[in-house]
Amino acid sequence: MQKARTLIIFDVDGTLIDATEIDNDCFDRAFQETTGVNLTASIWSRFKEVTAQAIVHQALGDTWPDMISTVGRIKDSFLEKLRSGHALNPASIRAFADTIDLVSFLRESPEFSMAIATGCWRETAHFKLKAAGFDLSGIPFACASDCYSRAEIISLAAKRAGMPMEQTVYVGDGIWDFRATQQLGIPFVGVGRNIEALRQAGAESTLDAFNADTLSHVLEKIRRGPP
Repeated sequence: MQKARTLIIFDVDGTLIDATEIDNDCFDRAFQETTGVNLTASIWSRFKEVTAQAIVHQALGDTWPDMISTVGRIKDSFLEKLRSGHALNPASIRAFADTIDLVSFLRESPEFSMAIATGCWRETAHFKLKAAGFDLSGIPFACASDCYSRAEIISLAAKRAGMPMEQTVYVGDGIWDFRATQQLGIPFVGVGRNIEALRQAGAESTLDAFNADTLSHVLEKIRRGPP
């Protein structure tokens, strides 16, 4: 009997691409210049949801005037700063080793489908992925421009891929990624630079090396279930 296809949904920053330094710097400056508010560590510690849309709403509060316009101006400034920073230093946005080959493998695989679900806005996520060398054509995509929470974004990506949640696995690098999969009741694979924190948080499937072979191996273990 042929195996049912598995949908692999990927986070972007810290998972497929390495752009943390420029991303954080450009977002923080865009936010401060637009609103006059600094995103301090104490503000970040209050965030219950970590997506671009949610960060703005949580940092400014429900009483902030003209939130829609403010979000648009932050997003536009963020994108402009990313473009300028990347033009000055193209290496500031790059694919992690083997991730472009991994995407190519999944495009051709009879066992897996793939999609992207990111907490970034559409314009900034597309820019970073293209700058890192990814071909997005035909890949189902959902982001903070679509939904407020990461769990909602992941669900939408699965819907756009035409796959049920029970056949879906999410791959990410953040504690918020892991928590979103717990809300959804789907398997999680942790990658990136925060592996130890993910393990301490309870993530059972993590990859120190992230490529087609290691991902296929852990997905097979997930499919088989507990011994």
